[in-house]
Amino acid sequence: MSILDWFKNLFAKEAKHYVFTPISSDIETIEFKEGQHYFRLRLAEMFLKNDRKLFRSYVPVVSSSVQLQFGSNAAQELPYIAGPLTLALDEASLGKGVQLNYSLTNLVPYHGGNVAISAALLAYVTKDYFQEFLSMSNSIATLLTIGQLSTTLKVVDSAVSGMQDLFDAGDKEIHLVFHNEYSGTDSLGGVSLQNGYFAVIAADAAKFETEKLFVKDSQLQFGEDSQSAKPLTGYDYMLFLIEAALYRDDFRYFDDYNSLMDTAIEKGMTNKTEGDAILKTVMLAVFKSDDLTYVDKTRVATALKKEYEERISFQSKLGSKVSKNTQWLNDRVVALDPEVVSRQISPVLADENLNAAAIADKILAMVMNAEIE
Repeated sequence: MSILDWFKNLFAKEAKHYVFTPISSDIETIEFKEGQHYFRLRLAEMFLKNDRKLFRSYVPVVSSSVQLQFGSNAAQELPYIAGPLTLALDEASLGKGVQLNYSLTNLVPYHGGNVAISAALLAYVTKDYFQEFLSMSNSIATLLTIGQLSTTLKVVDSAVSGMQDLFDAGDKEIHLVFHNEYSGTDSLGGVSLQNGYFAVIAADAAKFETEKLFVKDSQLQFGEDSQSAKPLTGYDYMLFLIEAALYRDDFRYFDDYNSLMDTAIEKGMTNKTEGDAILKTVMLAVFKSDDLTYVDKTRVATALKKEYEERISFQSKLGSKVSKNTQWLNDRVVALDPEVVSRQISPVLADENLNAAAIADKILAMVMNAEIE
């Protein structure tokens, strides 16, 4: 049984007519565009109304699973476990402090199709082995929230298996369950995936005044207006944020391009034509990456070309030394304004007659002709 099936069964057993509502904030609403935006789910805040009492003998946990298209997999499952014991706190420290903004997924390129989000706010009975087990499962799942997702997906089966064992282990109290699937557009009878905050609250949906909910500093507030609103208490709840990003800024994790670049430069020093051919092969590999949107693929390809040309130029001069900056890719990509790059390639992406290979060819031609700087 998959994690998603586990959540569906739990939802069927425990579901009540609780509150599910989007919450307005100062976040700009962005329409997700296939291949152009990243999706990321965050647990902004979780709250148990009886937290101090529960923490004496229970461990609070939010277990989540996101299923979406990644690469050639139309239903890639990304599990995560969030809770205070992932910080290795002892029981006396639980319930103290502020814990916000757990990343439940990596930045994942949005490719349309079906996106399913499931989450449960649970309290597990504390056992001698439980903290170590939770920490182990969390460590595995955390690998899926940083760096290149494609290189860490080989451990996802272990993560799912470990979390399934966690779900089934020991006694637990189920406080809140959520499941929703997004596909298509609202205007055509679908459920649009939109960025922004939404809350799931263990309150009577018919009586709760959702119009009095606000988000301030990643925390759920309740009041007559945003200025006078205070933190919501008296209810169990989960506050989520769906993030839509145009670009990423963690290219230090993409160091596998370094060795390929070294090969291109080595060839280019003796035969510029061969070096150029290897460079183009590397850039084509970038456009096949499952981890990047078209904007970032273009930025990475442009950065590779600039680095290649600069190193060839320096090394062709007798006695010249090239900087040993190991963060060159990250530095060069971050220096390229994603908004500008997006505008430059938008006519290509808007052409519905082009498939992925044709889009890559056209954008790479722009890069090679220095039309993108």
